[in-house]
Amino acid sequence: MSNSEQRISTETALELLTKKQRREILRRVADTPDGTTLDELTQHLRGTDQLQADGNGTVQHRGIELHHVHLPKLQEANVIEYDADQGTVHRGREFQDVLALLAAVDGHPEN
Repeated sequence: MSNSEQRISTETALELLTKKQRREILRRVADTPDGTTLDELTQHLRGTDQLQADGNGTVQHRGIELHHVHLPKLQEANVIEYDADQGTVHRGREFQDVLALLAAVDGHPEN
């Protein structure tokens, strides 16, 4: 099997889902079939998460974190396609597989 045909491993998908921000990114991308923007994702995360007292929850910090950490990590795994120049995010080749895993995790009750 060539690299272009290789599917994302369960371990990689689970690692991607360990951060709440990445789970929220995936939910937002799932809700926007035509794609979304970095600004829209930043605002979405602002609305789904409380600002942290230490200042790490600022909108500017979220945008930087999205651009430099979360979106590149998701793009590297082919879950999203991120155009940093345009600031756009679309579903990648592995998006549906990771979204299905996220749905299973969301449906599992916490103790």
